[in-house]
Amino acid sequence: MRIALALAAVVAGPMATPDVSHLVLRPQQVGATFVMLAQKNGNLVNGQVTLNLCGAGYASERFRTKRLQVNYASVEMPTAISNEVVTYRSGGAAQAMREVTRRAATCPNHPIDSGDKSLPKVTFRLTRVTDPHLLKGYLAVRVDTTGIIKGRQVAQTSYAVYQRYGNVLSGIYSFGGDSDSQRSLALHAAEQSARNLRLGDSGALSGPTA
Repeated sequence: MRIALALAAVVAGPMATPDVSHLVLRPQQVGATFVMLAQKNGNLVNGQVTLNLCGAGYASERFRTKRLQVNYASVEMPTAISNEVVTYRSGGAAQAMREVTRRAATCPNHPIDSGDKSLPKVTFRLTRVTDPHLLKGYLAVRVDTTGIIKGRQVAQTSYAVYQRYGNVLSGIYSFGGDSDSQRSLALHAAEQSARNLRLGDSGALSGPTA
């Protein structure tokens, strides 16, 4: 048995790590008039978080190996999209999905301290969103955020969609515009991201979706 396993490992070779730059959305996948914009520190893992839905504190963050986050904007639309693609050590992406799904279900509707002293405490209200075209085990939520910033009452709606394929997690985030247009664009982008994850990076992705 040991010999057979050893031979199988030689034949298969080491599992390739996907190139996250090949998995992020292309601008035309978001929309015809969108352009891609680099995000500061978008390719860093250390010092940058991936999961902060309803506050920080995700144990799976330490299992990340590569990360790329880019933004998309159009002069013709008020809504912007961000796509973050992250690779994890074995089992890390699955843990990340379990953690963020659990957090979405238990997020308290009262002020949350982000841990950043420069930011005010804010209240998050999460509402689950469904889309049958996303990967099995996905999480999609509408996030209504309210708080007082510099003495002014602020209210903001955004959307976040998380999907996993093997050891890769993709997050789609939307900002700006009315809620209905945001939802449509965010889910469209998430469906395109699901397509990218399914196709993979030259066959480098492997493993079940959930």
